[in-house]
Parts: sequence; structure tokens; C-alpha cells
Amino acid sequence: MVRGFGSIPCPPSRSPQLTRPAKPPKLSKSARQDLILTHLRATGTCHTLKDLEKTLPSVASINGIQVKEYIQSLTDEGQLRVEKIGSGNWYWSFGSDEKHERERQLTRMSTEVEKTRKSCTDAEAGLAAETVRREQETDEDEGQRDFLVARKAELQAAVDRVRSTEAQLTGRLSNKGAKQVQEEIAGFRQEALQWTDNIYILEEYLRKLAGGDRQMVDLLLRACYGDEYVDGGLYEL
Repeated sequence: MVRGFGSIPCPPSRSPQLTRPAKPPKLSKSARQDLILTHLRATGTCHTLKDLEKTLPSVASINGIQVKEYIQSLTDEGQLRVEKIGSGNWYWSFGSDEKHERERQLTRMSTEVEKTRKSCTDAEAGLAAETVRREQETDEDEGQRDFLVARKAELQAAVDRVRSTEAQLTGRLSNKGAKQVQEEIAGFRQEALQWTDNIYILEEYLRKLAGGDRQMVDLLLRACYGDEYVDGGLYEL
């Protein structure tokens, strides 16, 4: 006996899903400006603002009210040229204008590079000169320092000698009483006065021998007294 097969259930049918077309990416302002310039250069002619308000919305995917804004922006940036002819403005952008603008920019950049290069060269020269000057000043300062150090050593040695002499004199005086020192000073003064009187006597005798020749006497006295001579004779104590 042949068994009959029961009916096999079929999977439910699925209706095909419809995929939505992807939205084109939103263009930036600079991209729309490039589209406008490309279109104007391709036409190779001049346009009025009214003509551009008709053609540019479809070219750059912008609203008609935005055309004037984009045109003004391109004009301000120097990418789009405008000239008033008659009662209206005419706009254009030729490929040669772009080339000339790039050449002008290249010239300006070259000028700036030359200025910067010259400034760099001048700065390097100034730095080298300043380095040499400082090195010379350093050498001079070292020479001056050596001189001052040597001079200080000489002065210090002189000060040490004076202090040593002072200490010796102080030591000698300290070993004597004040009365003894006064007596010695009085004795020295008396001897000085006695020798001064003797010198005056010799001066009078010299004047007699010179027969009153004062100039000869002065010359002889100046030669004998040296630094102790003053006008008229010996320096008085």
C-alpha cells in the first residue's frame, strides 16, 4: 500500500524590497564656486547678472536667490571680473585671467621669498659681526683683567711695606717713654737750627766771594740744595 505524501508547506513569499537611491553628497561652498567658474570659463563670454540667475542654479545646485551672493564672493576674491557697461554689470572669467592671476601670485611670492632670504642673510651677517665683536671684547676684558690683577698685586705689596714700616716705628716708639721721645725731638730740632745757622753763615761768605753777583749765588745754592731750594735760599723747617 502506497502511502500518500501529505502536502509540504511552502515558505511564505517575500515581496522584493525597494532600495532608495542614495542622495548625492552635499557640495561645499568652495566646490560650488569652482563649478560656477568652470561654467563661465567654458562659455568664453560675458554674462549679465540676470543671465547668471537663470543658468547658475542648475550648474552649481544653488537657489536663485543665492546667485548674487556667490557672484559677489567670487568678485571680492578676484576670481570673477566685473565691468559696468551701459546700465548694467557684466561678469566673466577667462582661462587667461586665471593664468595671469597665478603669475601675479607667483611674482608676489617670489618677491616675498627674496625679501625673507635677504633678511635671513642680513641677520646671519649681523650675528657673525656681533659674535666677532663679543669675542674681541672678551679678549680685551681678559687683558684688562690681567693688568688690573697685576696692578692690584703691586699696590698690595706697597701697602704691606708701609704697614710693616709703620709697625716697626710703632714698636720703637712704644719702647720709649713720652718724655724721652720729646727730649729726642727737641735735640734734633736744636741740631737742625744750629746747622741752619752755619749754612746761613756760609751763604753770607759766598755772597762776599761772588762780589754781589746774586745770579751766580742763586745758581750755586740751587745746585747745592736741590729739592730743598726755594727762592732766596734753603727751605725753612
